[in-house]
Amino acid sequence: MKPRHRMALAALTAVAAAFTLSTTATAVNHARAVSAADDAYLAAIEPIARAVAGEFKIPASVTAAQSILESAWGQSRLAVNDRNFFGFKCTAAGPGPIAIDCHDYPTSECTPDCHQVQALFRVYDSMDSSFRDYGRVLSTSANYAAARPLAGDPNAFIAEVAKKYATDPQYADKVIHIMQENDLYRLDRPLP
Repeated sequence: MKPRHRMALAALTAVAAAFTLSTTATAVNHARAVSAADDAYLAAIEPIARAVAGEFKIPASVTAAQSILESAWGQSRLAVNDRNFFGFKCTAAGPGPIAIDCHDYPTSECTPDCHQVQALFRVYDSMDSSFRDYGRVLSTSANYAAARPLAGDPNAFIAEVAKKYATDPQYADKVIHIMQENDLYRLDRPLP
């Protein structure tokens, strides 16, 4: 190889290495930012999930994981705009006793094939109200009666809740994965 070709190759190798380092650094910084946002969301919801567990006997791990899944770590339009962290829809009677309004959004339904539909979702005045409504619904609706005796086993609890809560056949698996990946079972243990 001629000396000028060696120099050109060396220059290209250096540029490629710098690009790789820059790209890797950008990815690491993005991961840190995402992790920091996720940590902030967990810090915000932990006391609320524990309060729901205390008042309504719903495992805090399940409450936290469902809110993470339903709200995309608090970043979904439904969560940001309407403080709806669980994807609760309005009923024919309206928003219910805790929500303050209904807002129309596109969503996916799987019955059994997945397709897009428009639906009215509940609007809340606060994150706390959304979490309280979640606890109220899961602790009083006949749809979740079979889950309530399973509250001591978060995985069994969500497997039973998922049968009526979501049309996604993988819903329970997704919630369990979130609980495992983020050690959310710790929320079911008493604070020291």
